[in-house]
Amino acid sequence: MQQLHYTGDTLLTTDDVANALLTYASALADSHTSDVVVVPILDQRGDVVMAEMLLGPASQLYSTPADVAGDEVEVDEAVVQDLRMRARRLRHPEAGPDRGEQWLVPDTDLD
Repeated sequence: MQQLHYTGDTLLTTDDVANALLTYASALADSHTSDVVVVPILDQRGDVVMAEMLLGPASQLYSTPADVAGDEVEVDEAVVQDLRMRARRLRHPEAGPDRGEQWLVPDTDLD
């Protein structure tokens, strides 16, 4: 588990979500753009809730390991994959959505 430090508050989420979120935030900062994302966090009662976060070039976001007793929260793999895909598209805009990380090669006539 990781504590996300964001806008003066601390949010608790899984390692995978925190990592994907930081990767996407970095890609947004590099491209000088912003986006709103929805990620699962643990509320004060330990229930999983969804949090909306505005990320952009000025976002001050970091994570630290959380000392949490109990079982690890189940990772929302769809959220993690979505954040990773968004980061990949920003860093490699020529990569097609259906080709993953493969590069698109423009049609060229070699004759």
